[in-house]
Amino acid sequence: MAAYAAGSHRASAAHFRLAVYGGAFDPPHPGHETVVRRALALADRVLLVPSHRHAHGKRMVDFALRCAWLERLAQRIDPQRVLCEPIEARLLPGQGAVYSYDLMHALAEAHGVAPEAMALVIGEDNLEHLPGFHRGTELRRDFGLLVAKETRVLHSSAIRLHLREGRPLPATWCLPEVAGDLAVYREMQ
Repeated sequence: MAAYAAGSHRASAAHFRLAVYGGAFDPPHPGHETVVRRALALADRVLLVPSHRHAHGKRMVDFALRCAWLERLAQRIDPQRVLCEPIEARLLPGQGAVYSYDLMHALAEAHGVAPEAMALVIGEDNLEHLPGFHRGTELRRDFGLLVAKETRVLHSSAIRLHLREGRPLPATWCLPEVAGDLAVYREMQ
């Protein structure tokens, strides 16, 4: 995982007070866990921030269930340093997706952390798209980045497809925190 200090376009040995890892987590899987564990090496705490609404309008499993999964995952990894933060439900209730820039500033205020002491966790595929993010230049200026290299090619969409088609999931695709609830994807058809 590469660290970039706020305003920098060069990877560095930066360390952050707070890393923010947002996503649909629909469902969370071992690849997500790997990213969290790597972020813990570069930040004092990691916030898992599930999307309240999908940026592209896709249907997701209930927000409360996804939060419960992330809370259980945080408990297993390190309950003092990893937290599920359901702030998106409060930021724009009933409206569209929450932008990363707005989310990061809301979290800075809520947690009393200076923006430059925070990092947004993104995949390396999103690094090239960052200038196109809503207020992407300001996001890069105000906050650090932790850029995760994909080491485990596994996507939640593949898990959902397997489940909808009634195929068994390989054991390596499933977190113990979600295993008992995956039937919800078969019911969503």
